[in-house]
Amino acid sequence: MSWRTRLLLGALFVLLAVLIAIWFTPFAVSNGIRLWVWWKGRQEGLIVKIDKIDAPLLRPVTLRGLKVTSTSGNAFRIELTATQASAALNLKSIRSVSIQQLRGELRHSNPAGRAITQRGWRTMQTLLPQNLTIGSAEVRVEDGPTVMLLRNAFLSASEIEAGRFYADEVMIASPWFRQTFSQLRGATSWQGNRLTVAALTLTRGFDLQSITADLSRIEKQRIGLEFDVDAFGGKLRASSSHEWHSPHFNWKLAGSATDISLAQTSEALGFTDRIDGLLHACNFSFHGNPGEPARVTASLWTELTRLTWRDRTAEAIMLGAALYNRQIQLQQLYIKQKTNQFTLSGEASFPSNSSDWLRPDFRGDISASINHLGDFASLFGANPGDFGGKIAIEGAMNARDRKIGGHITASGTSLRFFKTSIDALKAKLNLKATDLELEQLELNRKSDLLRAQGKIDLSHEHSYSGTFNATIGNVAEYLSIFRGPGENNIKPAPADIQVKIDSGNWDARGAIGLPDSSSINFTARFPFPVGTNWNAFLTFPLNVTLDFPSIFLGNAPQFFHPQVFRDGILSGKLSLSGTLRHPRIVGDVQLVNGKLQNTCLNLTEASGRVTFDGIRASLDFFNAATKDVDLSFRGDVDFHDTNDLTARIAASVPIFDLRPRTIDCVSKIEVESVAETLAPVVAELELRGGLFRSDWTMNLKEPMGIQSNGALILNETARKFSLCLGTGVDEKSLVLGAHPRPEPVKPRKPAKRR
Repeated sequence: MSWRTRLLLGALFVLLAVLIAIWFTPFAVSNGIRLWVWWKGRQEGLIVKIDKIDAPLLRPVTLRGLKVTSTSGNAFRIELTATQASAALNLKSIRSVSIQQLRGELRHSNPAGRAITQRGWRTMQTLLPQNLTIGSAEVRVEDGPTVMLLRNAFLSASEIEAGRFYADEVMIASPWFRQTFSQLRGATSWQGNRLTVAALTLTRGFDLQSITADLSRIEKQRIGLEFDVDAFGGKLRASSSHEWHSPHFNWKLAGSATDISLAQTSEALGFTDRIDGLLHACNFSFHGNPGEPARVTASLWTELTRLTWRDRTAEAIMLGAALYNRQIQLQQLYIKQKTNQFTLSGEASFPSNSSDWLRPDFRGDISASINHLGDFASLFGANPGDFGGKIAIEGAMNARDRKIGGHITASGTSLRFFKTSIDALKAKLNLKATDLELEQLELNRKSDLLRAQGKIDLSHEHSYSGTFNATIGNVAEYLSIFRGPGENNIKPAPADIQVKIDSGNWDARGAIGLPDSSSINFTARFPFPVGTNWNAFLTFPLNVTLDFPSIFLGNAPQFFHPQVFRDGILSGKLSLSGTLRHPRIVGDVQLVNGKLQNTCLNLTEASGRVTFDGIRASLDFFNAATKDVDLSFRGDVDFHDTNDLTARIAASVPIFDLRPRTIDCVSKIEVESVAETLAPVVAELELRGGLFRSDWTMNLKEPMGIQSNGALILNETARKFSLCLGTGVDEKSLVLGAHPRPEPVKPRKPAKRR
């Protein structure tokens, strides 16, 4: 065979191979792409399904019916579908990608689940195209309570020409922010794997000049975001980057803001309460992981001017703070409000372990000159009418090497706290290594004087000691604190109270003088350690005595609102020992000629006596009257356990249950006059409940017969219901009846002589 023949055969074989390669290339490319996509998805815990792949020679590859879902063990729940995705390939990279009708949902559902591997991020970096087009996108991204929705969006981006972006709606919802932006239009740029969207008008007064997403280092598991905003008359610039390849998941944030109108901001965000003022300047930075505060570095400086919110105003508020190496430095917190000024500065250290929280390391200085306390208190949500006057505060506190020191002094004049006036205030507080000392506390109000001093042990025992002395000109002026607003008694009721505290044990005594009455004398001894709650206090031993020989109620200050007693004489002497849960009481209390009003019973007069004998008390007598009826009762009370009190009251005259209908809760008891009735007779009223609880019940018992010894047999389950006395619900009244008061016998007129 000649060389020419061999050359011709070789050329024919090459031509045949090329034709075979051209013939089988689409089939090989499509199956190769399907296998590669399946394999890469499987490595990242993804399930990828493709209905059909078209791979014509020298033309873009088209994937039809693309669906991507995540497996159950992934950190993110992913569901992506696209009717068609086309990619133009070259030997080095992907030249362009076009996606049609993209539907996607990304949810962070399992924080402990499988994340994307480093190999997967490198693959994503290589898949970034030179040109990108996404049409008709519907995307939902959810991370805990935060949700972002993108509806009917279009994006085109190219490295050689400007692209465009539009979306019918973008919604962002979180616990602190909720907003919807509609009909967004903007231009795009794609350079060096950095996507920029510019000229977006989000809402009136809020124009996004540019926002750039940096994906150039996604293979190193780092992304960045920068934006420049014209916000409500001012400027807002910020940049952030997130690097998650290290175990600390570092964030870097930096930004600044100038001259942003708070009124326009509150209106755009939909705040119900209008805020006026100006964010004059703000600079902030953050570097680290929020979950690891010990590694965080941050700084903040902000200045607000002409702030107004509801009835709260301030000319200027400045805050500067920094965080570095577990050290928090409050450079300045300054508040200026008319003639009020407040300054706070200091620094503190984050503890290295949980036990060091009880031994903090800090230093701080405080200075305040408040000439209108009501205006200053309103900044913190208080009612300005409840406070008033002038007060000055100076002090410094520090804690180093587990040693505490410092001092605070305060003085004020013409003060008003919760509508209670104080003519003068002096206070001095010293903080030492082992104790907190109240060196001086002195309050003056008219002729009233209160002095206190004491010391609290800051060691493990936390005991405290001190003295408290109060001289009060008229107790009635302070009763509104306990029973609400009401008329104060004109006549003064002076009081003198002394309290000594030794290692948490209280020893109190005092006397309250009442107009035209004997004074009320009391003593009390009880322990009250630091951290005691009410349930624990109920079990502490105590000794209390109370002596009031004669109180004329018509002249005494009224503890009830509205006023209950119009007249009467109350006397008694009581001695209490044991605990409040299981008390022992000895003594008696007597009411003579009491005149009543505004009670949950329609009684107008009452007199009675109760005798206490250890864990029981007897109602020796209780005589009462309404407008038409006279009543008389006797009874007894068992209070061995104040959580389960039982009082049994029996009437000396017949009383009747006039409305034997079902009542779920009795709010009022009325006694009516009845001459003759077939209503059931009530032989005994039994009350049960806890002294410090409201779940009281009443049981009306009817007589069933008489035993051989003459005792009455009672029906234990005649009627039983709950008590809600004083709620004012008329339809829940219990109506009892009694025979009317006998008419007085008129004397006969003498017969005329004829």
